[in-house]
This record gives sequence, structure tokens and C-alpha cells, in this order.
Amino acid sequence: MRLNYVMSVDHDPRMQVGPLWIEPRVVIYATLIQMTAYALFDVPDIPIALDGFNVLFWVAIVPMFALAVAHAFSEVLDLQIRLRRRMNWADVVVILHSNLQFLYVSVIPIILLSIAWLLGMSENSAVNMVLYLGVVSLAGWGAYGARRAGLRTWPCVIFGAAYACLGALVVLLEIFIRH
Repeated sequence: MRLNYVMSVDHDPRMQVGPLWIEPRVVIYATLIQMTAYALFDVPDIPIALDGFNVLFWVAIVPMFALAVAHAFSEVLDLQIRLRRRMNWADVVVILHSNLQFLYVSVIPIILLSIAWLLGMSENSAVNMVLYLGVVSLAGWGAYGARRAGLRTWPCVIFGAAYACLGALVVLLEIFIRH
């Protein structure tokens, strides 16, 4: 049995932020993975030193890089199978550009960690700050999605709260697994 369905999309779902075009599904997915990486990473409750900052810096980048490479790899294979041809350079450039968006998610935690380091915060507090901002980000994406769907203010607030709860649930499950 073959499952066939078609999604009708009337508009481009991407959002422009300065010169960057962002696909919400990529950023939301990457945010959840980023939050999972930080939630699983056990950090001490000591002030951030250079070594601690370096480790937290790489926790921001490595999972996103791995995710970008994995998605690019699967997209190339998927397209080769669907199109029944080899990928040309133009195809690869489009796929690489699309998957660089996973790395965009690393920028905000790196900025937050830099601020936390300059303020002398503990590693644990800095990671919690990244996790809290991730939950707030998911609330924003939920509200944005509801607004793009044409919903009024209160349903947007409810969708935002629901997405924040789902993000918090992911973090809590990861923390539960870690301990």
C-alpha cells in the first residue's frame, strides 16, 4: 500500500531576518535539539572560566553541525532517489544553504554564554538561561504560527503557551533522563 498526500502551500513559510531567510521548521527543530544538548550536559555550579566557556561554546555548535550534516546527507540521497539522477553543483549549493540554518541556532546561546561569562555567572545558571530562552523562543514560534494561520490574539497566546509547555516538557524529560 502506498500512502500519497499533497500539502497545499499558498505562501513561502520562510521568514526574512536581515539578509537571512529562515525556515521555521528548521529553527524550531534545531532549537529543540539545542535545548536537549544543553539539558543533557551536566555542568557544575561554578563560575564560568575559559575552559568552561569553551566547552559550552562547543555544545552550542557541535550538535547543530552534526544535525546540518545529517540533514544535508539525507536530502541529497532523498533527491537522488526522487529525481533519479546525480546531484549537480546547483543542487548541492541549495541543500548546503538550507542546512546552514541549523547553525544559526548556535548564535544566540553563544551570545548568552558570552554575556554570562562576562558577568561571572555560574555554568549552571548560564545553561539554565539558554534553556529558558529556548522555551521563550518556542512560545514565540507557536504564537507566530498561530498568527500566520490567521488566528486572533488570544488563540495566538494559547498556541504560544502550548509550544512553551512542549519545549519545557522536552527539557524536563531530558533532565529526568540525566538524573
